[in-house]
Amino acid sequence: MGIRNKEKKICLVANTSWYLYNFRLGLLNDLKEKNYDLTLVSPEDKYTELLKKKGFKFENWILNQDSINPINEIRSIFFLSFIIKKIKPDAVCNFTIKACLYGTIAAKFANTKRILNSITGLGHLFLGEKKRNKLLKFFIYPIYYLILNLKNSYVIFQNISDRESLLKKGIIKDYRSCLIEGSGIDSNFFKSKKKISNVYSNPVKLLFPSRLLYEKGIKELIIACNKLWALGFKFQLLLAGSIDSKSRSKIKYKDLKALKGNNNIKFLGHIDDMRELYEEVDIVVLPSWREGLSRALIEAASMEKPIITTDVPGCKDIIEHGKSGILIQEKDPRAIYFAIILLLENPELASRIGKAARQRVISKFQAEIINKKFIDKIHDI
Repeated sequence: MGIRNKEKKICLVANTSWYLYNFRLGLLNDLKEKNYDLTLVSPEDKYTELLKKKGFKFENWILNQDSINPINEIRSIFFLSFIIKKIKPDAVCNFTIKACLYGTIAAKFANTKRILNSITGLGHLFLGEKKRNKLLKFFIYPIYYLILNLKNSYVIFQNISDRESLLKKGIIKDYRSCLIEGSGIDSNFFKSKKKISNVYSNPVKLLFPSRLLYEKGIKELIIACNKLWALGFKFQLLLAGSIDSKSRSKIKYKDLKALKGNNNIKFLGHIDDMRELYEEVDIVVLPSWREGLSRALIEAASMEKPIITTDVPGCKDIIEHGKSGILIQEKDPRAIYFAIILLLENPELASRIGKAARQRVISKFQAEIINKKFIDKIHDI
């Protein structure tokens, strides 16, 4: 029998409805099935109505994700606190770093005693090495410490590197945190319908499954591919991701223009049904500088696709180098170049690591496994 918690109210806070729908819908359904009384809180977007249609209660949180205006940020916290106070939940679960920080403060203002923070990635602050980032870290680390160590709060990390980083800096305490690897996927849904063979498409299709941001490694990938095309290698590069105009790492107009003018590159934009796209490609490449835990790579692995990615947090956690994928140094076009050649010239190796990648997903990243861990943690608090 499942845990019956009809009287338990849970408030789930995120920075977008898109995140809740695409990454946590399975968890929401499992919580609902176990009779938790759920209210979702996030800024409204096109996924809000989809969540409402599935029967979830929703509260709109006014939040500007890219704002650094202190007045706007304080207003967002107080507005969130008002929402939580109105709901009167037994626990608040926050997702993504900004929602974790603001949600924890707001929950305390609303006298909510139990708080579960799920940090999906540490974001721009931990990626940048500029003086501005270092200065921000000097001021923000103490704030992280005060917020993430409040009484009756708990932190979940998606990859071990993020957790160890904050432990090493003294920002969190060991007994207030744990590792739950990602948000989980349905490996029966992300399952290839084709019989996996050692024969590539003609031409071979490489997929970059991410937003067009420099921090995702798009520039290094293009440099590597241009060199390969110049040497006569025949393959097509598919770019499946939106242009995030609000991100500080967004691709510049001149670089985007060059991409769209290259006959070897097919720009697909945002794709809703990635499963069909994974089905038709041969190799997946994501040379990201850092991830929380890349959902795209887990989906690709579940579809038995050979993966080239970087030896960084959130990517290296998904595959084992040489067994279920290829890990390369970040920000290194030459490493991408040689890794692509290795797979282009060895389709049998690609097939073997693709099959191993799927087995790793089944054993570590299944939605049932991840959601059970998360619900157990909610039950614990």
